[in-house]
Amino acid sequence: MDVTVSLLPPIMDRTASSDGSVSIDGSGSSDGSISSDGSGADLGSSPDVAVVIDVLRATSVMATALAAGAAEIITCLEIEQARQWKTRLGGDALLCGERQCKRIEGFDLGNSPGEYSAQIVRGRTLVLTTTNGTRAINAARHAGRVVTASFLNLSAVVDSLAGAGTVMLVCAGTDGETTGEDTLLAGAMAEACQQKFAANLIGQGSATALAAWQSFRQSGVSLAKHLRETAGGRNLVRYGFESDLDRCAMIDSLNEIPTQVDADPAAFVSRR
Repeated sequence: MDVTVSLLPPIMDRTASSDGSVSIDGSGSSDGSISSDGSGADLGSSPDVAVVIDVLRATSVMATALAAGAAEIITCLEIEQARQWKTRLGGDALLCGERQCKRIEGFDLGNSPGEYSAQIVRGRTLVLTTTNGTRAINAARHAGRVVTASFLNLSAVVDSLAGAGTVMLVCAGTDGETTGEDTLLAGAMAEACQQKFAANLIGQGSATALAAWQSFRQSGVSLAKHLRETAGGRNLVRYGFESDLDRCAMIDSLNEIPTQVDADPAAFVSRR
């Protein structure tokens, strides 16, 4: 298994390397090319599995919602696209998401895991759009298989990678900047893949993420406290969402693996 960490959603061409592996340093494609639609948000040279990471908070919300019984999560880049899907799906669908941490006006739910209780989401389709996480999903949607990871389902996702030849861990970042919380989870997953599957870690992004995780483990600081010290964590505290940090730090509290079942738009259901 070859594991690459993209510290930001990748911009890649559609030509795989000679050995079929994918390797970038987290800042874009090796040749600076962009996607076919010009958005720079398409993973063209596909790994076997892309794992999308947005710890604070989209991928934590997705795992929480599916664990609470949501039937499906449809992810959208833009607010208007989400509204159109809500109209198409009808009354039982829920509009979910945020811009700049806050629930979007007129939406049913925001981007706090605590909002996604079984009483509210069980059996319902969620239409989700977020500032960063759904953009990272869009970038990864053409990989051979796409799943999302958080600290909540860390071990379950790692176990699901058994047998994959190439894996890319795609960090969402924040507004085009790398984030400590996503890098940290990518490092935890990279280390676990090394230990479980003797994985080869490819590229500078993988080295950076692994070093971040190892430094955190040696620090003795709790994960929730560490998340409070990241840029994303400080944003949540500033907007009144500090309790989300405790929820997003509950390592291995869930076994659900949000798994993509459609790419246009990217839609996810629960796998275990």
